[in-house]
Amino acid sequence: MKNYKSFAEALSYFFNDYLTIQKNLSNHTIKSYKTTFRMFVKYLIDYKNIKLEKISFADINRKNVMDFLKHMETKFKITIKTRNQRLAAIKSFCRYVSHEPIEYLNNISQILEIAFKGDDNKVVVIDYLTKEELTIYLNTISTNNRKGIRDYTLINLMYDSAARVEEMTNIKVNDLNLGDNPSVMLYGKGKKYRTVPICNSTRDLLIKYIELFKLNNFEYLFMGNKHSKCSTKMISHIVNKYAEISRINKNIHPHVFRHTRAMHMIEADIPLVYIRDILGHKEISTTEIYAKVNVETKRKALENVYNINNNFNNETTSWNKNEELIKSLLELD
Repeated sequence: MKNYKSFAEALSYFFNDYLTIQKNLSNHTIKSYKTTFRMFVKYLIDYKNIKLEKISFADINRKNVMDFLKHMETKFKITIKTRNQRLAAIKSFCRYVSHEPIEYLNNISQILEIAFKGDDNKVVVIDYLTKEELTIYLNTISTNNRKGIRDYTLINLMYDSAARVEEMTNIKVNDLNLGDNPSVMLYGKGKKYRTVPICNSTRDLLIKYIELFKLNNFEYLFMGNKHSKCSTKMISHIVNKYAEISRINKNIHPHVFRHTRAMHMIEADIPLVYIRDILGHKEISTTEIYAKVNVETKRKALENVYNINNNFNNETTSWNKNEELIKSLLELD
């Protein structure tokens, strides 16, 4: 650790060296951290009457941080989630400078002890599809033409791999392992790679898709116009198109398929640690949200047990197309 001459110098190294090079965080995360410190410094200037050039490590203390967080909550009405994100950014900096001169260590340790806020009364809502709804959705995609085959393959892989929409746009053919233990390598959040297993049915679908479109190993798996990689906007358009056709009364967007895969794995009693790795979560506490939602869903189902039969649609739905493939895709055991 460098023996920084000033708070400004430490902050400069924190952003330009530590976060960017050592931690290799995404541009989005770094931008969020910068926003936090811009607001914090502005708060020190406007409300603590400290001149910019006079801000020092002595000013980075528990009281100022707590006052800043309270100010953000009262004046700007930020959510608990945003409040915790601001605190996380400040804590990250404090951990970074934890080997600074001894007179600042007490300040740093006191900031690191500030608790993140919880909201026990907050109802967590996650958009996801039941297995029946996912089957209906997939059956709305016509595979009688090349575009339909592309869309069907894309949606299947997005669900099976639980990939974020940005990760889907980056997949190249050589990121796929289509052998006996099929998998896909995803380049995701935080500029990190992870390898995710996929079903044999998805592997077979991908093999046929690659052959049909005559893709080579270095091409993007899903293409947009002018033979360039597909965009997040294009994937959103594809998802919305079939959401309208399926007439499923839910808010269906690309991230729904990631949520859906996670919830189906929870329902299948897959250990949380495995689900965390598949989703690429840094903390298992993030993955636990799905478990909590599943418990709440079961509780509501039990409360409505006497009304369940009235909720069924008596019309017969045709699930013949690609039935075996869909059943295999949904098999998690």
